[in-house]
Amino acid sequence: MTAQSKFNRRTLPANLANYREWPACETNQLDPADLALFEQRRKALVAYLGGVRTAEIASQFGIERTEVLRYLNRCVAVMDDGRIAGWAGLIKGFRTQAPTRIKPVGAMPSQSFGGYTGALSALLDSQPNVHLALDKYLATGVTPDGEKRGRITNKEAHQIFLNLCRDAGLGKNQWPFCVGRYGREAIWVYVKQFFNSNHEKVASLQYGEECRQRSRRPGKQPEGPIALAPFEIVEADEHTADIIFAVGVNTPKGIKYVPSRRMTLIVIADRFTNFILGWDIVVRRTISSSDFLRCIDHASAGQCLSNQLQHALEATLSVEAGDLELRLGFGSLFVDNALAHLSDTVADRVRAETGAAISFGAIRRPKRRSLVERVFGWMASSVFQQSPATTGNSPTDPRRNQPERQAVRHKVTLEKLMEETAKAVAHWNSTPTEANYGSSPTDQMLEYYAPGSGCLAPLGPPRPVLTPPLRVDVASATVRGSQKKGRLPRVSYASVEYGSPILATRWDLIGQAVTLHADPYDISRVHAYVGDGRELGELVPLSARWRYPHSRELRRLLRSKIEGARDAPFADIVGVELQELAQKALDTCARAPRTTHAATVLAEEKRKGYAPSKTPTNAGKRVNTQTLASRVRKSRDIDFSIIGK
Repeated sequence: MTAQSKFNRRTLPANLANYREWPACETNQLDPADLALFEQRRKALVAYLGGVRTAEIASQFGIERTEVLRYLNRCVAVMDDGRIAGWAGLIKGFRTQAPTRIKPVGAMPSQSFGGYTGALSALLDSQPNVHLALDKYLATGVTPDGEKRGRITNKEAHQIFLNLCRDAGLGKNQWPFCVGRYGREAIWVYVKQFFNSNHEKVASLQYGEECRQRSRRPGKQPEGPIALAPFEIVEADEHTADIIFAVGVNTPKGIKYVPSRRMTLIVIADRFTNFILGWDIVVRRTISSSDFLRCIDHASAGQCLSNQLQHALEATLSVEAGDLELRLGFGSLFVDNALAHLSDTVADRVRAETGAAISFGAIRRPKRRSLVERVFGWMASSVFQQSPATTGNSPTDPRRNQPERQAVRHKVTLEKLMEETAKAVAHWNSTPTEANYGSSPTDQMLEYYAPGSGCLAPLGPPRPVLTPPLRVDVASATVRGSQKKGRLPRVSYASVEYGSPILATRWDLIGQAVTLHADPYDISRVHAYVGDGRELGELVPLSARWRYPHSRELRRLLRSKIEGARDAPFADIVGVELQELAQKALDTCARAPRTTHAATVLAEEKRKGYAPSKTPTNAGKRVNTQTLASRVRKSRDIDFSIIGK
């Protein structure tokens, strides 16, 4: 091995010659083999600085003169903080500066593998225009052609990089075109490092200053803040469950099951005690803001707290159980940048209800919310992947064995999954672990709020009358109408007009804004309040078709089908629509079980308490309007003489 040495023991400055004053290094974390190598190098370097001949050092320690000089210059190298490296320079893999490729990058057909280390950095140094254009694309999301393509992916960044290399005149015998995958792995690593180093800059350029403020990260603390008390830091996230479940449909021949698409599990956990505070299941791949707020409401109301734990929390404030509604407060709520979390309304309502400061972070960064990610992994292995209807971790997972067919065969329903999830959450909260010093999350929380501990539970005051729970949707609407034209005052919510006898007499409210409170699971009735807080009472839809109980998602589905149709006062369009969805799911699964959107919507509405109005049949396709019209127009010869006989 050859190396260009900067110092030897004769030219070493006097202030660096005393190796006993060199900065020490921590060696407790080294492997036994690395620790033995470190001690061998240290003894050889001490012997060299003590005047021992290099031939004797080579025979005794097996280290040649060039290696000893390289170790010496590593130890006395000045680092970024202005101090010398010290004994850390003897650790295996230690570098005083980033490696730089010197050899030109070109095709090497004689080598079957390797030889391209540092090729990307060498190319970017030799092609500054490519380097600048690539960094500009990663920072702004705008291609060199001026096209905005949305979220940046590794594949898209690799294609942009190849186009820049072609425009720069790089040939087929030059890197990256001379290798099989065209430098794909190198670009992926570069993109990841770029986003980690320029996170706030990218957030500001692509999403604005407000998003940059919300997604700020601690400078050199990727592990995040440490919770020092229960409810100080709460993590929330949602994941798609690795399982297919079946929906039961009533038919004349009994209950038949059709498979639904995968559901989404929402979990809220306390970082200090690892206690699961709340959870919910949504039969959709992407949750809405109302689903997220409802789960926060479950956690704030003590969904997973036992009676003993509720009494212990209330005892810290000398509040008797049952006197007030339990309202837990949080210090900080950690979520990612999913669309269901970014709404200003969501942040304001969560802050007003729980007092939590919401901390937004980037998606696909599980280390920032390590606890809730660990809960999802445990739930998947303990509940979902134990079922024969599991989808596994990937399409090639050996545990995946026709999950649609298995869900129908074993009747894996949503009700059973929710029961098993509730049992798993209770088991998690009551199981002692090493992370909690040999105690369960429940025991640790009981010990923290034990009588005489002096700790006060973060219980909120009674909820004001005008402040609805998080599960209630709050919207502002303007009263429309005209006294001159005889149009009664009305408001519009979810594209449907509402009114009441009380509102019909308030001509003075026309043009003013009122506040509406509606349950997203049943928007057939809403409550209205004027600006000064006085209640206008209950409002109902003016159209008779919307007066049956129905959810907001089902209204959105029905509006696309009955827009412009006449009212049918005696027809339950919700039950009829669910009946059609059930029949459509049965027709699709006539030959083999298949997941359908109809079964997914049916399962979501059944979770909210809605069911088809009639029993669907297993007949073929329904007769359409064209077929009925053709039957009417068809001529028939009727013998009226038979009627007389």
